[in-house]
Amino acid sequence: MSAKRRRGRVSVLRRRDALHNYTMHFGPNMTPMVDIVMVILIFFMATAAFMGNEWFLRAAIPFEAGRGTSLTKPNDPLALPLKPLEILLGVTPEGVTTVSFLDLQNASVDQFLARIAQFPRNETTAELEVVIRPDPRVPYPDVIRVHAACDAVGIYKVGITVPRGAPGGPPTPP
Repeated sequence: MSAKRRRGRVSVLRRRDALHNYTMHFGPNMTPMVDIVMVILIFFMATAAFMGNEWFLRAAIPFEAGRGTSLTKPNDPLALPLKPLEILLGVTPEGVTTVSFLDLQNASVDQFLARIAQFPRNETTAELEVVIRPDPRVPYPDVIRVHAACDAVGIYKVGITVPRGAPGGPPTPP
């Protein structure tokens, strides 16, 4: 009876060798493929979150192709950008703010306001870029008045910078 029992036990036990385990799996292992697909999906979702209108390049396709903005102003991919206009603000020894801009040299702020009020309010004016370069001694309200005058005539691309070597400005190159 002990031999019979041994045979019974042998038939009840499962095989635990590698060949038996390999034959029990059907088809390819899908786990690595699912992991890679999930990583790629997360990558594309994260990238799409950063992609806004400011990240896409503006295409310069001519109006004849149906993509331009107007007939009078074709999109020219080789057009050079306009050079920014500079408004230099200084201070006289008496403490009066002076403005140098286009044909004005060391004019008062009121003369500058009268000169810039002559600019037409159109698309060309809106495309102008202006850089205001005040001397460190210029009172801040005068800088704000010059900036507001540019905004009033439709110049919206206005930057304010300080000269090299001024306190809080970029260092003077060696």
